[in-house]
Amino acid sequence: MEIYLIILLLIILFSVSLHHYKIKKQKNLQRQGLANISHIKLLISIIQTHRGLSSAWLNGDLSKQAMLLTLEQQAHNEIEQLDNETTVDKNGRWGSFTDHWGRLNKHDNTRDAENNFKQHTQMIASLLYLLEDEAERSHLNTMSLPNLPSIGFVWRELVATAEIIGQSRAIGTGVATSKKCTSVNKIRLSFLQQNMQKTINDTLPKLTSLEGFTGKHSELLKAAKSKMELLSKTIECELIAANEISINQDEYFALATNSIKALDEIFNHQVQQIEKII
Repeated sequence: MEIYLIILLLIILFSVSLHHYKIKKQKNLQRQGLANISHIKLLISIIQTHRGLSSAWLNGDLSKQAMLLTLEQQAHNEIEQLDNETTVDKNGRWGSFTDHWGRLNKHDNTRDAENNFKQHTQMIASLLYLLEDEAERSHLNTMSLPNLPSIGFVWRELVATAEIIGQSRAIGTGVATSKKCTSVNKIRLSFLQQNMQKTINDTLPKLTSLEGFTGKHSELLKAAKSKMELLSKTIECELIAANEISINQDEYFALATNSIKALDEIFNHQVQQIEKII
């Protein structure tokens, strides 16, 4: 009889140990995944800013060259950090991005501004997919984080909205620099403006927070909504409907950047909450 009790106790002990091991392994995976996501998100922001400034540069504002060099060094640092991380898929989206960036990252001011925009946007799309893949791979999803049921919106819709604003920043900065808004750019800006409004109405209200974070969460949502509405109104009045483009490119760039930063603050606040529970 005693031998059966001993075997039973050993089985229970093994099961408990295995359970704790699995929990520890998942926590480590989540922490590493969150670190990777933070680097990918920062790299996305750098490439988005590079796209906006290079749009001004290719439209004749040569004062942006020094800032572009700084951004390229920042991108190099983040790429090096992620290259050294073994969990990032080197043969998939990451490899596609690094190859593409290496070919685009040349100071050729004869490059077509439209092609420059498209190339940047393609690279950013690869990074957005990589970020979502990394979140899923590292179990940073609703199933593993039930206290944050809207976390999927953070990895998809929230970063996608920042990209929508980033595209409007690049297009609008080019328009404000050249003082010309073609019918194509008006259609693009109108489409992006509509998507911004959709985020204000649909996506932001769906984001949740942990108890104890609700005050700051509400404050950040309110700030983002206000800045995005101001940007949307400026796009409509100063770019799409204006007979003459009078807004300064730096003023417009800063206005769009403020909206992106507001969304980034929401993103970072969500990351802080994840750090608290993993």
